[in-house]
Amino acid sequence: MTPLLALLAAAAASAPAPTISPAELAAQRTAIEQRFERERQACETRFAVTPCLDEVRERRQAALQPVVRQEQALAAEQRLARAAAQRQRVSERELAAAQDEGQRRQRLIADAPPPSASSAASASPVIRARDPQAAEQRQRLAASQAEAQAAERRERAQERQQRVRERLAAQQSQQDVRAKPAAAPLPRPGASAASR
Repeated sequence: MTPLLALLAAAAASAPAPTISPAELAAQRTAIEQRFERERQACETRFAVTPCLDEVRERRQAALQPVVRQEQALAAEQRLARAAAQRQRVSERELAAAQDEGQRRQRLIADAPPPSASSAASASPVIRARDPQAAEQRQRLAASQAEAQAAERRERAQERQQRVRERLAAQQSQQDVRAKPAAAPLPRPGASAASR
């Protein structure tokens, strides 16, 4: 009986694994487990129980090996299918997000006001050259913006200098607090004896 099981196990291992459903694999596993449970119970009625149980255990493992391989192959196929489905869902979500973004941009472009005459004039060098008043206004506007930026930079520099002065004053006050007054000198040993 043992050589026959070994031969069947070897044949099952060398043959390509047919696609079997999880229910069929579970039924095969249950049948093998039941058969070897009966054999284990038969071993317990013998005098030499341990060698019989060891032999049953080895045959059981050999019989379960093809089933375990098929279960592992089926689990690997299921993992691959789940991974492919997840990749598909992610790509669909990315496509939907890209379409939403494209639609949002189209709405922004459609909702944007048409370019005004003043912006068209500033865009065209020919029109700028013909309109000296607009050029003068642009120069005044640029000068006022530059002046405002310079004033803002001066104000930030003054604020930084003020913070530095405050930090230095705080450090100086901490040093003053830490400084202890000098201790009174100790009396000289000879002076105390002379006063007696």
